[in-house]
Amino acid sequence: MTNFKIIVQIFYQFLIAITAALFFELIFKGLNASTVNNTIENILFSSLLLSPLFIISYRKIQSVYITIVYLLFCLCIYFETVYYYLFEAFLSASSLFVSLESNRNEVTEFLDFYLDSKIILFSIIMLIIIVLSVYRLTVISSHFKKQSKRPILKVSAFVFIVITFLKFSTLIVYNLPYLILKSTFEYTLESNKLGNYKTNNNGNFTDVSRPINTEDELYVVILGESTSRAHFGLYDYARATTPKLSSIKEQLLVYSDVISAHPHSITSITKLLTLGNYEHPDKIGDGSIIQLANSAGLETIWLSNQRPIGVYESLVTKIALSSNKNKFLTTTQGVHNKVMDAALLPELETILDENMSSKKLIIIHLMGTHVNYANRYPEAFNIFTDKPLSNYKSDEIFKIINDYDNAVLYTDHVVSQIIQKIKHLNKKSFVLYFSDHGEELFKDYNMAGHNEDISTKDMYDIPFLLWQSDKFKQDLQLTTALDRPYMLDDLFHSLADLLEISAQEVDLERSIFSSKFKNRKRIIMKNSDYDTYFNLD
Repeated sequence: MTNFKIIVQIFYQFLIAITAALFFELIFKGLNASTVNNTIENILFSSLLLSPLFIISYRKIQSVYITIVYLLFCLCIYFETVYYYLFEAFLSASSLFVSLESNRNEVTEFLDFYLDSKIILFSIIMLIIIVLSVYRLTVISSHFKKQSKRPILKVSAFVFIVITFLKFSTLIVYNLPYLILKSTFEYTLESNKLGNYKTNNNGNFTDVSRPINTEDELYVVILGESTSRAHFGLYDYARATTPKLSSIKEQLLVYSDVISAHPHSITSITKLLTLGNYEHPDKIGDGSIIQLANSAGLETIWLSNQRPIGVYESLVTKIALSSNKNKFLTTTQGVHNKVMDAALLPELETILDENMSSKKLIIIHLMGTHVNYANRYPEAFNIFTDKPLSNYKSDEIFKIINDYDNAVLYTDHVVSQIIQKIKHLNKKSFVLYFSDHGEELFKDYNMAGHNEDISTKDMYDIPFLLWQSDKFKQDLQLTTALDRPYMLDDLFHSLADLLEISAQEVDLERSIFSSKFKNRKRIIMKNSDYDTYFNLD
């Protein structure tokens, strides 16, 4: 048997794995253009992986190479197939970028939430295929003959042609190794932009000022997680998921048309806390609201119920570390880490009792309604157990929606508790609550979660509400156009406006609270206008 025929036999083993993945997708998701494109890409990529076998002249090296390459290839096939099964979209640089920010807790919860019998079946099938094929590859590769001539030029030309075709046909966007390299590069680039936040507490703002007064000031920003406006009772959701906030509705400014810039925490938060926005995404490293508050003389505190460090240092944490004081409650690893958001309340009380400064800005980062929803509330808040309204129906779906609504109910409890604590102090103060992004709950798509690759309206729509003390209202008259269309990538300017901080970098035309506010197109997913993409009137 010639070496060429041996390589063809090896190629058949790759085709078996590709075919198994294809059948799984066809059976459970049907045929579409993306499935065809991904299959073609997998076939071409496997041929690229086999090309070095024509050049390597030593049989042992060939055998080791093909075993390692085959295992990595099957791993790629497995992950992209499972991802497609869950979200009906293939992995992208965006989704891999998000995964770099996930800690082991989040990965464990993700698996616990999404793992089902079909994925387990596919896992078993792939494992059997891998074991049998590795054995078969060992036998086949033992027949390699030492090559006297190595067609380096022909192999190089073949590789160049295939890579060029993948690039210009755009099929390369389906290639997992390419996406891993691309997303890692982008992650490192973004991380480097935020590199000096820890050491440069005051930023590099120009002409920073705020009114001089002797009053005690206390400002709280509550950053929620994965909470959709569509499931918020305060916005007329069918269920009373926010009874406590609804009971003080007359004390709140409830904005009805605020959206997130992205349906992922990392990309959303790094913009909303910094000068970065859609028009200038590179400005995320040019300064944050925490640095601006520091330079204006406010004491800044970051309290978080999210773990600060994953495999890499969290991009959000880099911004948080420029605060004067920070504390992260969730630090242990593993699925047993289920710290409830109410654990932040004693920490808040400690901060309020401390004599750090008479002027404080506290940012509280909740776990909110982050998947797994059942882990986000104690048993006392397991209120919604009946059949919810849903466009997709099964007992499993009903359980997920109920868990989510119970988590929203618990968020309502925590946020209202914070408001009451601040109100009781009778200082010049406000409490601003919003979520970093929303969540899809079997409304427009048969899934629970958020994913920019398959964006739905509820992934962007967020609650956004403001409580103000009487003393705050006396000093600052806000423009209260509650139906203003607004996107969170401009929040830096709104927060500066609320805090009465002026600087050359602050643009009141981008503040939802300002009389100078100007509407702008809300661009999502790189180039889509939110207000037309979802066919809004």
